[in-house]
Amino acid sequence: MNKTLYFKTPDSGIVPGRDAIELIFPFRLIDTELIGSPEEERKSTDHQISVVVTGSLAACWDLNDDQRLRVMYEYAKRHVVEKIREGTLREFEEIDLHTRNVELPCPFDPDRIENPMDAIVSVETAEKKFMEDSSVLALASSIIDARDNINAIFNLINKGKLIVLVEERDLLQFFRDVQTKEEFSYRLCALANAATQMNVQCLRQLTKIEDTQVKSIQLLESYLDKIGLQSKEFVNILRNINKLRQGYPVHGDRAKGVLEAHKYLEIEYPIADFSASWKKLLEKYLEALHQLLKVLKDKLA
Repeated sequence: MNKTLYFKTPDSGIVPGRDAIELIFPFRLIDTELIGSPEEERKSTDHQISVVVTGSLAACWDLNDDQRLRVMYEYAKRHVVEKIREGTLREFEEIDLHTRNVELPCPFDPDRIENPMDAIVSVETAEKKFMEDSSVLALASSIIDARDNINAIFNLINKGKLIVLVEERDLLQFFRDVQTKEEFSYRLCALANAATQMNVQCLRQLTKIEDTQVKSIQLLESYLDKIGLQSKEFVNILRNINKLRQGYPVHGDRAKGVLEAHKYLEIEYPIADFSASWKKLLEKYLEALHQLLKVLKDKLA
């Protein structure tokens, strides 16, 4: 059953003892088919979601008040929509955003985000529930096993993990199918996070690269080159997953590398079958993990 969200004017909150900004977004939830019916008022439920942004993150975003409001609303909306589709929405939700769990620079273009004042959002709910698709479940389980095995081998070689995780909820996205453009966008962001979040401090120590413009994937490539391992193919998979994330609604499909990433990853453009494209991405990510695991095992041998 599809749902409709009615967002109301957000309120500013206070975060005691912290350099942070809080906005509380109230919203009403109703089954779409009940809109305009005598049951609408009694069948609707009221909720709130708090979005907290640290001062350091706000400074990195460098947005004016209206732009920051829209970006915070976008995070709130995506969180709420995902909770509705999972069937886990609570009366009060909260998100805490800081420089360690949010992509920098700001991943969203505020001009592409609707005005949150009295915004109305339609939510399509799929028939299949969490973990009901066995093929997605198998892929997700294999991905997590491969990540664990990579960390185990890397730890034997370098006394530390290679793959880190800032947001535990990102791994949950691997267990869910995709039916809509919005779901695909949300899952893709989680996948790109998982593909790029690595132990940067350890990689900098191993490669002696201190330039902060050199990010995780390039650091991994430099590390593997330094120890004489071939890395091009699976590093390119990771890099193109990250490029794919830069498409609409984050920036736009004409952003540098987006269309090339579609071609490299064998993802149709424009996407018509979101479920098939999502599974293809999971397969590509798993392929990259297996290749990385193999080269690390070869180093250990």
